[in-house]
Amino acid sequence: MGIGDALRLFFLGFYAVVIAVTLIRVLPTVGTLRSAEQSATGARRFLPAVLLPFGFLLPPAVLFLRAGEIDATWTAVRMLGLGLGLYAAVILPWAAATLRRFLVPRAVVFPDHALVVRGPYRLVRHPVYSGDLALWLGTALGTLNALLLVLLPLYLLGLSAEAAVEERLLEGKFGEAYRDYAARVGRFAPRPGT
Repeated sequence: MGIGDALRLFFLGFYAVVIAVTLIRVLPTVGTLRSAEQSATGARRFLPAVLLPFGFLLPPAVLFLRAGEIDATWTAVRMLGLGLGLYAAVILPWAAATLRRFLVPRAVVFPDHALVVRGPYRLVRHPVYSGDLALWLGTALGTLNALLLVLLPLYLLGLSAEAAVEERLLEGKFGEAYRDYAARVGRFAPRPGT
């Protein structure tokens, strides 16, 4: 088995775990959304219904079908992809464990919502999205998949829109405290000096 096949299996396995966690831990919290104080409105409330399958089902399907793969060695590119995958393997469970019951599948603010600024939230405002993007890009680079690379900007656009909705809700709830936090901490990547 070559490095390309090994990385394909690594990323397929990673996506299998992400899908399982989403089904077991995140989607069952949909019932708690009724108690939200504020939530996304209009068409933006449907973003997660598009982003979840696009972000978590499309990449493994593309990998499984080997659609868009470039037949090359490019070990350095593949290792960069592995590094991004390992970043995702650390940041995603860390963010979920830190956020705990506030990890829900849609942008909402609960009456007893806390502004979480510890753990990975010290480094980035949206570590789950940061991990999702790193996993997607890592998969594309690690498996030399041009199709995933071409589709990445679309996923980034969707996650940016969802992050903007969350940020408006959090600013509405926490005001100046959230604005100060947002000024210090980057959205998807750490700011220098963070």
